[in-house]
Amino acid sequence: MNFQFDWPELLAAIFAIIGLTFALFSGNTMILYAVCLLTGLMLGRLWYKFRMSHCVPLFFIVMGFFLGFILGGIFANIRIIAILLLSGILIGYWIHEKKLIRTV
Repeated sequence: MNFQFDWPELLAAIFAIIGLTFALFSGNTMILYAVCLLTGLMLGRLWYKFRMSHCVPLFFIVMGFFLGFILGGIFANIRIIAILLLSGILIGYWIHEKKLIRTV
């Protein structure tokens, strides 16, 4: 394994495990949905920060987290998880784009 070449896939696998852990350790569905939205906001910030470079690796990371979160939150409604995560990403990007929150 060449780390210099395969780092996006490795990070996607790590984030899939993180997403799975977040989903499994959330107590009920409302906490799961809140964690999903907040994580989407953080991923929106990352998308804004790396909008000019590293777009494909960031996509792999987001999809890895999304897959882990879906697998861990199988007891919840998958459509609501997808909508909350994607809306969190878009809202987080929009907030940074409109300079409502300043990024360092």
